[in-house]
Amino acid sequence: MIMNLRYLYLGACLCTLLAAGCTDDAASVGQVEEPAAVFRLSTRAEVSDGTQLFRLYLGERKPEHAADELHCNRIVDITGGQVELTGLKPQWYKFVFLGVPRLEGVGTALFTEETPGQGSCDLNKQMIDYLPILRQEPGTKMPDREVPDGDIFRKVINRWVVSGETVSEDVQLERLNGRLVINMGVLEDQFEGTVEDITLQVDDTPTRIYLTDNDRGEIKMADPQTLTWLTEPVANAMTDGNGQPIDPTGHHVITINLLPGALNGSIVVRTTTGTFTYPLKGSYNGDQLYIKQNTQTQLEFNGVIQGYFQVKYAGYTDTGINVDDDSWDGWQIK
Repeated sequence: MIMNLRYLYLGACLCTLLAAGCTDDAASVGQVEEPAAVFRLSTRAEVSDGTQLFRLYLGERKPEHAADELHCNRIVDITGGQVELTGLKPQWYKFVFLGVPRLEGVGTALFTEETPGQGSCDLNKQMIDYLPILRQEPGTKMPDREVPDGDIFRKVINRWVVSGETVSEDVQLERLNGRLVINMGVLEDQFEGTVEDITLQVDDTPTRIYLTDNDRGEIKMADPQTLTWLTEPVANAMTDGNGQPIDPTGHHVITINLLPGALNGSIVVRTTTGTFTYPLKGSYNGDQLYIKQNTQTQLEFNGVIQGYFQVKYAGYTDTGINVDDDSWDGWQIK
């Protein structure tokens, strides 16, 4: 399978310190000649500086820190897909490359820490706040509403900087989140009464994610919350000039981005004849469902009698999702 890597071509880099307690050692004796490191970023998804904010966190070991801590040497905001680092001492460093959505009114506030406002310089306590992403309206079909930006990309590498040499490397960031797609079918065929609205509830979904990965590619998450999303089907949300629904035979589809983990919750359908609740379970013995990294979890509503969902995961050959075209580079966790 051949992947076309889309590089994010560069502008300037902005270097700022994480907090007042973090010091930049650029002026220290014995540092490497400029540039010490050059990294070129890419992803397998089609993203740009206009939709994603890219950032580098640089960690190092310091004697004044505990053994399980990493001093955050600096933070660099990256535009254009390449970053050059100068003023690095010849030693070991941890490089954490990140990409988060550029949400209007949120900006860099997605970058947070274990205790917000503490100003910790421990790289292992730095986090991404996914809650503003989760609070966006879901993507839908019937009515058509685009899926909101929700992709988080990351790559963590450890490298030694050697005096007189330049570390030069291509870095491909990986998507950390998954995606939930629920197809409720043609609502007028599924339910006797007119569907007024549908509420998706997801229980105990993680809302924050640590930047580091324990050097094993782990996704460490925290602060699970129960969240709900309300959608209105096309029959209620869109009508023509005569007040008639536009194409009421279309499938009502709900799409949201979520962090990986067990998927628990329910779909609540409110109709003119009553309110019906369907747990998010698989159709075979009520199978546990999952949100998996870089994977779409697709649920198809079986109908009011079964009350469960057919389940597919992107990456299988029979899903109908083209995972070779970079639109969603899904892979399967067994």
